[in-house]
Amino acid sequence: MEKELKREDWLRAARLALLRGGVEAARVEKLARDLGVTKGSFYWHFRDRKELLELLLHEWETEMPEIIDQLEPVPPRRKFDALVDLLEERARLSEEGKVPSDAAIFAWASTDSGVARRVNRAEKERVRLLIRIIGGRERMELFYLVWLGFVARGQRVPGSRKRFPMIARMMRQLFAGSRSKERVPKVDLKGLR
Repeated sequence: MEKELKREDWLRAARLALLRGGVEAARVEKLARDLGVTKGSFYWHFRDRKELLELLLHEWETEMPEIIDQLEPVPPRRKFDALVDLLEERARLSEEGKVPSDAAIFAWASTDSGVARRVNRAEKERVRLLIRIIGGRERMELFYLVWLGFVARGQRVPGSRKRFPMIARMMRQLFAGSRSKERVPKVDLKGLR
């Protein structure tokens, strides 16, 4: 008897496949094999692969408003730290396939112009929201470029994604110094070698 899977089981498997192998790895047959079921089980939850891929992209596009909602009650002086905490948690959860992965979506966008247009549109919204949270275009760009570098490196060197807690700590140190108008504290770079 085949195990009974929920829609979320398929989505989780697809998120992991997308992260680890790109959009080509998110094929019904492969997902079914990874889950240990027949591909017929997939069609109880989705019309077709196109619907599954659309859901993966849509959940990524709509995650920033969810993050902003979580930050809404946080006092202004704590928002940056709270944002980094959320990103740290989401980076961990994306490794488990529980939430969308920026790395997977950005890699997909690099191979599909339709996905790239949607990612660019969502990214403009993200930038606007980040400016509001972080304060100032320059600070936001520095933060966002660090995040994008982390994401890009994580695609090339998957083991490096485990280092996000250390990177988050460094970002907090760097931005704490710029918030207080004091000299930026020295950041320990030994961990980057």
